[in-house]
Amino acid sequence: MNRRNFVKKSVLGGMTFFEIPLTSKKTHRKNSQPYELSLDSPIRYFDGENCFVHPRAGIVPGVGKGGLPRVVMTMTTQDLSGSDVFRTAYRMQTDNLGKSWTNPTESASLAARHEIIDGERRPVALSDFCPDWHRHSKTLLGTGHTVAYTPEWEVTNPRPRHTSYSFYKPCDGTWSEWQKLEMPDDKKFHNCGAGSVQRYDKADGTILLPVYFNPPNPEILAMLLLSGVRLTE
Repeated sequence: MNRRNFVKKSVLGGMTFFEIPLTSKKTHRKNSQPYELSLDSPIRYFDGENCFVHPRAGIVPGVGKGGLPRVVMTMTTQDLSGSDVFRTAYRMQTDNLGKSWTNPTESASLAARHEIIDGERRPVALSDFCPDWHRHSKTLLGTGHTVAYTPEWEVTNPRPRHTSYSFYKPCDGTWSEWQKLEMPDDKKFHNCGAGSVQRYDKADGTILLPVYFNPPNPEILAMLLLSGVRLTE
């Protein structure tokens, strides 16, 4: 069963959370400032063989121009010669609410790596990465999952998949090296990720992060995982 069919047929993929303990203040609707929306294209890229996909933006309050928020966008290139072939991660940002953007810059810390999988040296790329502000720790946290390819950059099944995460560094505009979320059972969660999910942050800083996975027993389409993990930089 491929990823799209699995997500379609599953009732619930799973859930885990990390905990980052700091204090925070809630922003009430009555204090919201007036705003306007406009449709703009910060960047366009399609050359017939490659294109940008998964453009996702996160907001870092107060570090933009004149105290404005900074909007940080991440995206990856997709090689159109195959299915879900994500080779390179890029980042860009605006410090003036979208009036101007930096040029896309390749992000080495979010780039694909090579790992030894079943005795083969295979590329593993970051995919479906979503940056979102964590108010409690004042951190822009990105989560996603990994895609493991054959040595020829082809997608095969079954394959390992992990939930991945990274922290944004406002001081230099880079991201930390992406890491894998440790799971309680490597065999059961051999193919488990949090690509393109919407997390929920509790008031105490606990993060509820939905994950979906393909268990080794095909009769089990969904189950609930609840575990606590403390993330440190």
